[in-house]
Amino acid sequence: MLKLAKQRGLNPSYILMDSWYASLENLKFIANHLGWLFLTRLKSNRLVNPDGTGNRPIKEIHIPQGGIIVHLRGFGFVKVFRTASQDGSSDTGQRMI
Repeated sequence: MLKLAKQRGLNPSYILMDSWYASLENLKFIANHLGWLFLTRLKSNRLVNPDGTGNRPIKEIHIPQGGIIVHLRGFGFVKVFRTASQDGSSDTGQRMI
């Protein structure tokens, strides 16, 4: 569907998708083949390396309010943010761009 959209001349600022579609294959296709940016949620067990000391599940790292750039295993560097509910509680999922 995204490939067809590109062929038809669509050039979005971002692709927004649910974590269900955030496989490495899809992320690489969007970034490398289509040249588009994306915004998606990550499952809490996705492995990231925030400081060069090794991969850890994203739920275990401190994510400041302004986000943090981490290395997503198998993809490359992304910026992640912690989401918060309207009641102020922190979500276990994160967002990345």
